[in-house]
Amino acid sequence: MSVTFLLDEGGPVKAANLVSLLRGLLIVPIVLFLRHHMGGAALGLYVLAVATDGLDGWLARRSGRSSDFGAVLDSVIDNLFSLAIAGFLWLALPELYADYPVSLAVLFLGPIAYLAVSWAMTGQVIMFHFHSARLGALVLFALWPAIALLGADWLVPVAALIVGASRIEQV
Repeated sequence: MSVTFLLDEGGPVKAANLVSLLRGLLIVPIVLFLRHHMGGAALGLYVLAVATDGLDGWLARRSGRSSDFGAVLDSVIDNLFSLAIAGFLWLALPELYADYPVSLAVLFLGPIAYLAVSWAMTGQVIMFHFHSARLGALVLFALWPAIALLGADWLVPVAALIVGASRIEQV
């Protein structure tokens, strides 16, 4: 599959697909900022990336150019970004892994387990867009900024409970 197809799906470039790809590509500079101890810059770029999560779907609907491919691309990028959050937290707040190992396992191994179960049950990866899944994603995406800005690491088990419950509902 070519980059051209990812962007235009056989027609003019789709802004929504560009936004989805941008979210995925922003993982790299966020990691680089964190590795160079530039946490503020990393967090700012992270917030920008998170803001694109709803923007891609809105653009697709608003332009009348939504597609099954775009929805799958968005879901794949969302799952990739969710896993990247584990790395962001490891680099930014490594003490969380000692303090909340079970909660973090639920947060970051849960999505992998969900995808594996959906594959085992149906022979395909199913990515539903239930309201609970949206709530789970919102909570997960807000976790790092909430901890960084509020010092509220107690949110980790709360987030794990919400995200874990949202994944169970989808199975």
